[in-house]
Amino acid sequence: MRRILLFLLALVCSLSVSQVVPATATAPAPAPALASAEVRVQHSVRSAAPLSCWLSSKPTCRLSNAITFNSAYGSKADKFRIVNKIVGAIKRTPRGALIQIMSWNLMSRGAVTALLEAQRRGVKIYVLMDATNQSREVPNPHFARLLTGLKRYNKVLPSAKRSYAKKCQGACRRGNSASAHAKFFLFSQVGASKNVVIQGSANLTQASAGNQWNDIYTYVDKPGLYNFARGIYTQMWQDKAAYPTWRSYVAPTYELHFSPRIANPYDAHPATPKDPLLETLKKVECKDPTNTWTGRTVIRSAPDVIRGAWGDDVAVWLKRLWDQGCDIKMGYTILGASTGAILKRKSGRGPMPVRQLAADVDGDKVLDKYFHLKAWTINGMIDGKRSYWMMNGSSNISDLSRVSDENIGIFKWSTPVLAYQRHIDYWFRNPPRSRAVVPSLVPKNLDPYANMEKDY
Repeated sequence: MRRILLFLLALVCSLSVSQVVPATATAPAPAPALASAEVRVQHSVRSAAPLSCWLSSKPTCRLSNAITFNSAYGSKADKFRIVNKIVGAIKRTPRGALIQIMSWNLMSRGAVTALLEAQRRGVKIYVLMDATNQSREVPNPHFARLLTGLKRYNKVLPSAKRSYAKKCQGACRRGNSASAHAKFFLFSQVGASKNVVIQGSANLTQASAGNQWNDIYTYVDKPGLYNFARGIYTQMWQDKAAYPTWRSYVAPTYELHFSPRIANPYDAHPATPKDPLLETLKKVECKDPTNTWTGRTVIRSAPDVIRGAWGDDVAVWLKRLWDQGCDIKMGYTILGASTGAILKRKSGRGPMPVRQLAADVDGDKVLDKYFHLKAWTINGMIDGKRSYWMMNGSSNISDLSRVSDENIGIFKWSTPVLAYQRHIDYWFRNPPRSRAVVPSLVPKNLDPYANMEKDY
């Protein structure tokens, strides 16, 4: 009876996030209103405005702590929900404020226009991008336009008010190796809100809207977190090795970490920094939680990419927990062969439920729309306690991600955990569907992943 009462209470509490997915939906391509969502998250008793605030011209508009999902299906508003939110924040940044953007790729006409307009009204701007996304082979006219526009207007500004954009040659905080894969956006002020941090899986590109499912988390009026992230950004701007590379901001209900996850050579006993995901999985107990309907710990994952030695390590623990009775589902885009073999072993309870969340929409066997989230949720028993735990951010579970610039968010209360759990559950039940193969469209040298951003 206690479990039933707790379940009913959790259901009532989750009604505010029910727009993420419908409880009874079965269609593979949901109606536009269900394809994406804005989920407000309350960190304090201060009231905050909904998504409409991001698009408001009122300088008194106060923003909300929130989860935002977009969808590669649905209306243009559903697809561009994240991009529009970031561009809206740029447009609402007042004169004298500061914008700092780190995006593995920046390829958006609207974002560049908003940034150049912000510079002209007196906002100071810094933009970082991975160098592989603009070169002779990858022209990227939008980033080129940003560079040219900022440089041109800088000529009429004093040096202290000038804005800049540049590229990191590899991981910004490691120096000339791996990838500058982080995706975070810092605003000293947006409307009436200050110290705004946005981080998640979304790059500031057209592809992140039209071809990908993504997420971002917005932190509002968090001066400690904001200043911590600004310190990381300052290191990244130098584009050289910084130590320690693993840095953390820890609050009672949330954490934000930045990688690379490599040893500090200046330590007397260098060791690889701790892995929040593996460390948490090792503490999970599958039975007897009172905060789930089934009485078993619920684990959901949408890792985009999971492969390599790191992927295998995670897979070993997931399969072990599945065999012990945990309720686990994984929706992936790219699953390494050895990692998949571990998850699909017939031993114990048999193969763990996995499903590819990607689709070929034109019948040429090349995947066009795909999940780009890097999200994990745990709802149940962790270290002997009833717990909620979630991880989001930019980090795939791959060996490249381990040594690249990444942002990793951790959340430890029910609202975000249940919101992401419901989101993954919905798309696991209703995965993107591919069109029947059209033989004449299949390229001779087939690469199913040719249309994906190569950031793994």
